[in-house]
Amino acid sequence: MTATELIAFKNLDTDYKARITQEIIDLRNRNHSYNDCIDAIDKEFQVTVTRHDVYKVLQDKTEKTPIAIKPEKSKVKNVIKSLVISFLVIPSIIQVMVFLGILIIQFIIHPLIYPLFYWMTYFSTIIGVLTVIITISWYSKVRKKFSSPMKQSKISAIRLIILIVTIVGVSQLVLLVFHEELLFQVSFVLLISSLIFQGVRTITSISLSLAYRNKNERTTDGPLVSIILPAYNEAKVIKNTINSLIQLSYRKKEIIVVNDGSKDNTLNIARTIAKKQSIKVISKTNGGKWSALNKGIEKANGEIIVCIDADTILERNAIEHLIPYFDDKRIAAVAGNIKVGNRNKTLTKLQALEYVLDLNILRRSESSIGKITVVPGPLGAFRKSVIKQVGFYSGDTFAEDSDLTMKIIKAGYKIKYEKRALGYTEAPSTLLDLAKQRYRWYRGQIQTMKKNIGTIFSVPWVFFNGIILSWFTFFTLLWLFVLMINPYTTFVIYTLQPISMPSVGVPELINAIFFQATPTLYIFWYVVFLFLDICTAIYAIRVDVREKPKLLIYIIIYKLFYVNLIDTIRIISQLEEYLNYPMRWEIAQRSGNIKHR
Repeated sequence: MTATELIAFKNLDTDYKARITQEIIDLRNRNHSYNDCIDAIDKEFQVTVTRHDVYKVLQDKTEKTPIAIKPEKSKVKNVIKSLVISFLVIPSIIQVMVFLGILIIQFIIHPLIYPLFYWMTYFSTIIGVLTVIITISWYSKVRKKFSSPMKQSKISAIRLIILIVTIVGVSQLVLLVFHEELLFQVSFVLLISSLIFQGVRTITSISLSLAYRNKNERTTDGPLVSIILPAYNEAKVIKNTINSLIQLSYRKKEIIVVNDGSKDNTLNIARTIAKKQSIKVISKTNGGKWSALNKGIEKANGEIIVCIDADTILERNAIEHLIPYFDDKRIAAVAGNIKVGNRNKTLTKLQALEYVLDLNILRRSESSIGKITVVPGPLGAFRKSVIKQVGFYSGDTFAEDSDLTMKIIKAGYKIKYEKRALGYTEAPSTLLDLAKQRYRWYRGQIQTMKKNIGTIFSVPWVFFNGIILSWFTFFTLLWLFVLMINPYTTFVIYTLQPISMPSVGVPELINAIFFQATPTLYIFWYVVFLFLDICTAIYAIRVDVREKPKLLIYIIIYKLFYVNLIDTIRIISQLEEYLNYPMRWEIAQRSGNIKHR
C-alpha cells in the first residue's frame, strides 16, 4: 500500500480495525490529542481517521471498561470553570490576607511587642544595606580578577550604583526640608508596592507549584538516548562524571564525550575509560560549550538527547524519569532537578537552599503550564528533531541553555520539569567563583532577553523576576535605609504613636496617616516577608526530593546576607551588560568534591 492509497477507517476489515482501535486507545492514554491520533494513524497505517471515529472508539471502550480513558475536554468549559473558580477563590484569599494583616498589625503595635520588632527590623535593614555596601566595595576589587576585561571609560557600573545611592540620599534631604509629607507618602507607596509585588509573586508561584504533577511511570527500556558531555579542562571531575553515566540503569543509551580543546588531561582520561567502556570520545578545537554540545548532537544516534555538565553526577535512575514525558509529542524538553552536591561549606549550603527555595519552586510552577524558561545545563533532555528545527545551540549569548529554551518555547512546544531526575552539581565554594558564575548567568540572561524579545511576552515573569523585582527591591532597601538613619525624621524613633484624627480636613488626615503609619507599616512589611520566606522554605523542602529540614537553619543568613549579595551582583552585572562591557567565559575552579544525598 502506498502513501497515496489511504483507506477510510470505516472500510477496514474487523482484525485491522481492532488493531487501529487499540492504537488510538494507547495514544489517548498517553495524553495525545485527537489531532495527534489522526496524524499518527495516517502516517503509520495509511488509514484515514476522522475526529468522529476517534470519539466513537473511545466511547465504545469507555462503556466496556470505564477506566483511564478520558475524552478530550472542551477548552471553553475549562476556561469558564477557571474563571468561576477565580471569581470565587481570589476574593476569599484577599479577605483572608486582609484579616491576617489586621491581626499582625494589632499584634505588632502592642506596647511590649513593638520595640522588639522595631529593632529587629532596624538592625536587619542595616545588615542588609551593609551587605550591599560591602559587596559593592569587594566586587570592585575582585572584578579585576575576571577574564572579562574592565571597560576603560568614565562610566562604570560601580560608579552608577554609587550615583544611585547619592541621588536617593539627596532626594530625601530635599523632601525633608521642603515637603516632609511627600517624603513619607513616597515611603508608604514603596512599602505597599513591595508588599503587593512580593505577595502576588509568592502566591502565584506557590499556587502554580501546587498544580505541578510529575509522571508516575518510569522506563528502563525506551528509545535510544544519547547523553552529551562537553568538557573543557575538566580533569578533576571528568572521571567521576563518566562513571556515573556508565552506571545509569537506563539500558538503551550512548555516551558521547566532547573534548572542547582542553589543555589539561581531560582527553586522556576520557580515552582511557573509552578503552574499557562503550563510550564515544570526540575531540575538537576549542569553540565554547555551545559548539561542543552541537558537535555531540550531530554525532548522536538517539532521538532523545540528554545534555549534562562535566561536573554533574547523575542519580542512577535519573534518565528513567525523563523519558516518559516524550510520549507526548507536544513536549520537546524536560528539565531535571539540580542539587548542590558539595555541601561542605556555609556558602555552598546557602546555594543549596537557593536551588530548592527559588529555582526548583520556579520550575515546578512553570512546569504546570508547560513553559520552563531555563532547561539547566547540568541536566536537560531534548528531542533531537526539535533542536535541529530551532537551530541548535547558539554562541551569541553566554547563556546557551536559556537561549535554546526560549527558542523551543517560541516554536510552540511544551517544556516540563521532573523533580525525581536528580543531578548533583558542584557549586562555587568561594565568593570569587560565585561572583564569576553569577556574572555569566545574569549577563547571559539579559542577552537572551534581548535576542528573544518577542518570546518574553509569553513568559513575562522572566522579565519581572530577573529585572523589575530585583531593581525595585534594591531601590526600596536603599530608600528606607537612608530614611532610617536620618536623625531629622521620626523614623528613627521607635516609640509607638497612635494615629491621630485631625478635624481640619481630609488632606490633613491623609498626611497624618502617611506620617505616623509608615514606621508601623515598615515593621509589618518586614514581619510579613520573614513569615512568607519561612513558610515558603518549609513548603519547598517538603515537596522536593531528598531534602531535609535542617537546611532551614540557614534561612535567616540566607535572607539577610546571601540574597542581598546575589541581588547586588545581579544588578552590577546587568549594568555592565547595558553598558556593553566586553565579556569572556568565566571559569570556576573545580574540586571534584561531590556527594550523593
